[in-house]
Amino acid sequence: MLIADDHALFREGLALLLALEPDIRVVGQAADGLETLRMAETLQPDILLLDIRMPEADGLAAVPKVLKRSPKTKILIVSGFLEEDLLVEALQHGAKGFIAKTSTHSDLVKAIRAAHAGEIWAGRRALAQLLESLLQRANGLQGSLSATRSILTDREHEVVQYVIQGMTNKEIAPKLNVSEKTVKTHLSNIFRKMKVSRRVELLLYRFVTPAD
Repeated sequence: MLIADDHALFREGLALLLALEPDIRVVGQAADGLETLRMAETLQPDILLLDIRMPEADGLAAVPKVLKRSPKTKILIVSGFLEEDLLVEALQHGAKGFIAKTSTHSDLVKAIRAAHAGEIWAGRRALAQLLESLLQRANGLQGSLSATRSILTDREHEVVQYVIQGMTNKEIAPKLNVSEKTVKTHLSNIFRKMKVSRRVELLLYRFVTPAD
């Protein structure tokens, strides 16, 4: 397993705790995003504990890059607090879940073993908070999404479909043969028309409106 966090004491503390588990072996520690990418490619770890906020290369942005260099690595996002937007996006990029820095040793080990088995882990509190937040947004958005669906252009509908597939602006741009800046402009227009403010709210589109 590889531990990636910019706080040395946190990394070293985790390594010492996990050394107590006979079936878990820490093979390396990375202090920033770029080092994480290099070590993941070299070590090909089964598990990567990845801090969501790191220097050089953001932890969230590193998820698809790590998986490209080390496809078999299961990634667990580590954060001091739950950020719904980031968690949803991380899962879309291929992460196997979220573990809070306030979690117990027992929960950390459970999360690692679940991820290793290919399961999604979020923890009861994090999952409950995320689902409650999404449900509240879905209830509030249902009417407005249905009402505004007809005012999107064909191109904006395309952008929406790519977003709910989990694609980033950079990935959407070549699909539409436009620049990343143009994709951002389309998203701004979509957010304004649909009265949403964030990408995670746009993801609810597929749950509260009928498919074409």
